[in-house]
Amino acid sequence: MGPLSLETPRLLPSKALHRFAGVLVAATLVLIGVGALVTSTESGMSVPDWPTSFGYNMFSLPFARWAGGVLYEHSHRLAASAVGFLTIALAVWVWLRERRSWMRWAAAAALLLVILQGVVGGLRVIWVADRLGILHAALAQGFLALVAIVWLGTSARLWLPAGGGFSGRSVGSSTLPSWIPGAFLTLCLILYMQLLVAAAMRHAHAWLSIPDFPTAYGQLWPRLTESDLAQINAQRAARSIAPTSLFQIHLQLIHRGLALLIFFFALVLASRLWGEDKPAPLRRMTVWFLLLTGAQIVLGAFVIWSGKSVVPTSLHVLLGAILFLLAVLSTGFAYRYRWLAGREAPAPGRTPMGDAERECHG
Repeated sequence: MGPLSLETPRLLPSKALHRFAGVLVAATLVLIGVGALVTSTESGMSVPDWPTSFGYNMFSLPFARWAGGVLYEHSHRLAASAVGFLTIALAVWVWLRERRSWMRWAAAAALLLVILQGVVGGLRVIWVADRLGILHAALAQGFLALVAIVWLGTSARLWLPAGGGFSGRSVGSSTLPSWIPGAFLTLCLILYMQLLVAAAMRHAHAWLSIPDFPTAYGQLWPRLTESDLAQINAQRAARSIAPTSLFQIHLQLIHRGLALLIFFFALVLASRLWGEDKPAPLRRMTVWFLLLTGAQIVLGAFVIWSGKSVVPTSLHVLLGAILFLLAVLSTGFAYRYRWLAGREAPAPGRTPMGDAERECHG
């Protein structure tokens, strides 16, 4: 076999598969947004049974029952079902089309994860367990990351980058600092930790454990005692607000601290990736990440100032998922560019993804 070119049709990933994976990523974001509405409106138990809905098959619930919290919760179930069906189709498509084993197993893992996610969501209703709600939220973000990786893996632009050759120089990755991929991965881990903290806060159903911003009970970092907590809860009780705990207060302080850490992390990455000699996709995504992180902090402030109103709170959750998605995609791009930068043009019969006979699509 002679040298391979970028124009070899049978080596190009399927555009249709890539677009379908993109649809699944978008549908997952919609599902997370609807889930945020469910939690923000306290509608999680509006439909008390599962997998049925008031004894009906989920897909045959009369529209007359779609009112109030039932509308949000039932819509969430239908959106979850749609994501489940899309994931089944994606897994089958990837296994039939792909020759890369890691892509096959990633698609299979996504299918297993969406099934687990559905079961956990159902058990959270049956057992009325808030801790399962936290796990449900954590699995949702993990699933989003996984389908984003599948979407990235089906990208022809990333798999066979344009530029006339396979060298890392052709995509500008020779100028990518070696620490950048690890920094993006670290950012993903910090963001995931932030999402877990946020889920623990939301599913405590304790309204706002810290009702002011940017201060916290009038201080930047208050040192509260049990007697302080008793006074705080007495004031909350007078307003018919559920009591909070020192743990929840500290959790919200950690949430604020992590938000600042993420912002400064993004600022450093954006400054180091600025310049025409840096990979354009990474540069653009990092700038977007920085801007959206700033918007997220402002939105978080409005959540507090509005008394945790439904719209800003739900948008805050959705934007958090979008930021995590951007971080995952940036990490994938960064590692791919570093891989390309470390290689010269491959020998005949080889592509950047491995042996052409084994890795190309059928």
